[in-house]
Amino acid sequence: MEALNGGNRWQPSEQQQELVQAGPEKWLLVVAGPGTGKTQVAALRLLHLIRSGVQPAQILVLSFSRSSVTTLTKRLQSLSPEDEASLEDLRHLAIRTFDAWAFRVLRQGGATAAELLSHSHDENIALVKVALEDSSDDSAVERLSHIRHVIVDEFQDLPGVRSDMVLSLLSRLNTPGKRPVGFTVLGDPIQAIYGFANRASAEATAVSPWDQLKRRFEPQLSEVILDRNFRSVPHLADMAGSLRKILGSPQLPPDKKLEAMRRLLERLPSSTADAMICPQMLREMPEGSLAILTRTNGEALRVWQSLLGKSVEGPGVAVQLRLAGALPVVPAWISVLLSKYKNPTISSTVFRKVFESTVTDLDDSARKSLGFHPADVSWRRLTRASGVSDAETVIDLAELRSRLDWPDSFPDDQSGSSDAVFITTIHQSKGMEFDNVALLEAQERDEAGSSGDDLEEAFVAFVAVTRAGRQLGRLPSSSIYKPPKVRSFRQNRSRLASWGKMANFQIGLPGDLDSMSFVDPDLHGGVQQVHALQQELMVNASNWSGHKVVLHKVILSGQEDGKGGEVRYDVRLQLNEGEGRLLGRTSEQLTWDLLDFLWKAGYSLPKTIYNLRIASVVTTGFDGEGSNRLPEPWRSSGLWLGLSLLGTGDFKMWKRNGK
Repeated sequence: MEALNGGNRWQPSEQQQELVQAGPEKWLLVVAGPGTGKTQVAALRLLHLIRSGVQPAQILVLSFSRSSVTTLTKRLQSLSPEDEASLEDLRHLAIRTFDAWAFRVLRQGGATAAELLSHSHDENIALVKVALEDSSDDSAVERLSHIRHVIVDEFQDLPGVRSDMVLSLLSRLNTPGKRPVGFTVLGDPIQAIYGFANRASAEATAVSPWDQLKRRFEPQLSEVILDRNFRSVPHLADMAGSLRKILGSPQLPPDKKLEAMRRLLERLPSSTADAMICPQMLREMPEGSLAILTRTNGEALRVWQSLLGKSVEGPGVAVQLRLAGALPVVPAWISVLLSKYKNPTISSTVFRKVFESTVTDLDDSARKSLGFHPADVSWRRLTRASGVSDAETVIDLAELRSRLDWPDSFPDDQSGSSDAVFITTIHQSKGMEFDNVALLEAQERDEAGSSGDDLEEAFVAFVAVTRAGRQLGRLPSSSIYKPPKVRSFRQNRSRLASWGKMANFQIGLPGDLDSMSFVDPDLHGGVQQVHALQQELMVNASNWSGHKVVLHKVILSGQEDGKGGEVRYDVRLQLNEGEGRLLGRTSEQLTWDLLDFLWKAGYSLPKTIYNLRIASVVTTGFDGEGSNRLPEPWRSSGLWLGLSLLGTGDFKMWKRNGK
C-alpha cells in the first residue's frame, strides 16, 4: 500500500500498515511527531474503516483546530481509491472541532443558538461533559449510540474540560455489556502547547490527559509510534529529530530545553534588522506556499497590514490572515443560488436546475471567488448544514437559515492554499504544513503570549520550526510596528486595540455589521439600487477582497455620541480619489464597544474610521425579526450577499470638550 505525502512516495512500515488496517473496534493511541505522516495515516485509516463496512455517519472525527480539520479534509479529498463508492463515502464524512461538536450536541439537546453563542467554548464543552456523565439522563448518549468509531486528533493539546469531555465520551460509548466502540487517538506530547495554561487553574490535575487515557483503557489500548519525517527536506528533518530528542529527554531541565531551542532560532537566516515588512515582500516570494507565524493575534494583524501596505486595492497574490478565535463565515455561493428562491422548501431536482441556470452566467474566476463547488457537492453541503441526511431530497430553508451561525455548518475551504501567503499564530498553525515558513521574533515577553513557562516556550518553538518543508527563516520583531493588545468587551467579546497618534480598534467581529443594511431600500435609495448592490457584490467578490473601506458616523436619532440616541457608521468602498458606493451600515454592537473603549477616557466617537479592508463577500440573512422592511425576494428567501471586514480601524481621537 502506497500513498503520496508532501510530494514523497510513502511506503508504510509493517507497524503503520497494521495501524491503518486495524478493525473498527480497536483502541489505538498513535504517537506521531511532526511530518511523520499522521494526517496520511488518519486519512487511510478512515478509508479502511469505510471499506470495512462502517458508514460515514457512524464515524466521529474530532480535531483541535479549524486548520487541522481543513488539513485532514484536504488529505481525504486527495486520496484516489480504486472504488468510486469509497471515494464518495469519504466525501460524506463530517470532521469537526471539539468546540463545534460540543455546540452541535447541545443544540440538538434543545439549547438555543443564541444561548450557546453567549457562552465561552469551555462553558459549552463543560456542559457536554456533564451531560455525558449524567447517569440519570441518557438522552445525550442515546443520540450518539450510532457511533462505531471515534478518531481524535491533536489529543495532547486538550487542556482541562476538553480532555475530560473526550475521556467521558469514550467511556460512555464503551459501557460494559454493549458492543465496544473503537477509537484512534493521535497526537504528540512534544507538541503540547495548549495545556500549560491549566496548570495554575483549580481544575488542573497532576495526571496528563495522555496518561489518563492510558490508565483508563489499558490493557486493551495499543500504542503505535510514527517516527519517520516525510514532510521536510533532509536537513530540516534531521534538525526536527535532534530537537525532539532534546525536548523528550527526562534528564534535561526545562530551562536547558528552552536554551537549545533559542540557540537554533538565533542561527536561522534573518532579514536585516532595519527592514520593515512591506508589500515588496509579496513580489519576492519563494516558490511554493509561505506561512508567517507569530505569537499573538496582534502581531499577525500587524504583519498582514504591513504586507498590504497603503494601497487601496487588495494585493496581487492571495494573502490570508487567520486570527485565533475567529469564526468561519457563510460562503457566498449559498446566497447566489438561493437568495431569489421564495418557496419555503427546495428539492434536489429544483436545486440542480437553479444551480445550472446560475453558474451558466458566471465565468470560472467568479465561480472560484464565490466558493462554488459542483452541484452534487453543493447539495450535500446544504443537506448537512440543514441537519438532514445526505440522502434527503428536500431541504427546509428556514431550518437551513437557523443553522447558518453554527460554527461548523460549512467546511472551511480557505486555509492553507498552496498559492497563498498565510499569516497566523503558531498555535493556529498546528496541524498545518507549508513549503516555506518565516517566524516573527516575539515582541516583549509580557506582550507576546508567553506564559513564562520554559517548557511551554520550548514546545511552542518546536511546533513553529517543524511547520516548514523546504525553507525556514525568521523576521526581526522590529520589522513590524508595535501590535495592538486584546481588550475585553461585553458578552464575552474581545478586540485588538491600542492608543497612539491614532487609535487602532479591531472591527469585523460577527455582528459588527447590520446584515439587513445590505438589502435595505431606505438606506440605498430604492429597491433597484439594492438589486444593483447585490449584483456588484457577486461580480466583484474577487476584486473587492482585501479592498479598503471607510466608515462614516451617522446620527440616526438623539444626541451625538450615543447619549440616549442611535449612532451607526456607513460603510463605503474607498477609492484612490474620494469614496465609492455605499455598501452597508454597522450595528449597535460596534457602537457600544467603541463607546466602552473611548467614553471613560473622555473621547468622542470618531467621525471617520479608516484602513479597514473587506475580508470577503459572504452569505448573510435574518432570523425573522424586522423582515417586513425588506423587499422581495429577500423577504421570502431570507438570504442575500453581504460583507465581512478585517483589520483595525484607525481614527483620530477627540476629547468631548472639543480639544
